[in-house]
Amino acid sequence: MNISIENIQTIVDFPSGSGVAYINNKIYAIGDDSPYLYVINSDFKLDKKILLYEEDQENFKGNRIKKKRKMDFETLEVISEKELVIFGSGSKSPQRDMFFRVLLDKNIIVEKYSISDFYDLIRNSDLLKNEELNIEATAFANGFLYLFNRSNNVIIKVFYQDFLESLKTQEKPNLSYVRVPLPSIEGVEAGFSGATILRDQTFVFTASVEATDDAYNDGEIMGSLIGLLDFSDFEKPKVLKFKNISNLEKNLKVESVAVISTSAKDSELVLITDDDQGNTELIKVKISE
Repeated sequence: MNISIENIQTIVDFPSGSGVAYINNKIYAIGDDSPYLYVINSDFKLDKKILLYEEDQENFKGNRIKKKRKMDFETLEVISEKELVIFGSGSKSPQRDMFFRVLLDKNIIVEKYSISDFYDLIRNSDLLKNEELNIEATAFANGFLYLFNRSNNVIIKVFYQDFLESLKTQEKPNLSYVRVPLPSIEGVEAGFSGATILRDQTFVFTASVEATDDAYNDGEIMGSLIGLLDFSDFEKPKVLKFKNISNLEKNLKVESVAVISTSAKDSELVLITDDDQGNTELIKVKISE
């Protein structure tokens, strides 16, 4: 796999980018300590901000929500041209056990849910009961939602309509789990940071390594990679290819990925990065398989 960087742009007035999605020539993005959904045009210029929820001004430091108060938005995924979903990381309960459903109609509708019961199901599962919950990515494919836990690289699979129904009925949806060993950076296994569907039965994912021992605190950024994951057999997913994402100036902390276009030979993607100092960059890349 080869990676070529086509454009890098710092987005002004957009802190701590964590999730990115692409619909109809528009980039949608979130930050882990911001209450907004950002809409960015194809020239990487900010078009507008959509308020997801109200936050008291006293809880801001500059344009960032204080760490102890933030919902820690880490995942943004496209369900359809008219629907996006956002999950909090779950790394601190109940504060970060949040789910937002954004309906992109003439009048934008934002639905907000506490999902502590759903996250507790995951926390108590065999693969996660001794691990920290830290949902860093979601992908939607064939009616199913896939949640990617960073701390031990477990993927959780749930039928999306069952998940939505559970928010109203409190009935427990059926969940499937699998752990995926990922490549290492400087001898440390990378952890999922982003994912989305590339083509049928294949996810494109990003993963990174930080020098930290827990899901709550940030650490020194050691590097990031991008890869392809075959999930045709969910019980035996397979990393097909991967490549470290290099930058001569610094190690990049790539937080998420969205697909602009794809073909049999190559794909154009947009990555979102966060340096843990409040800055966000969007990077357009082309990967050749």
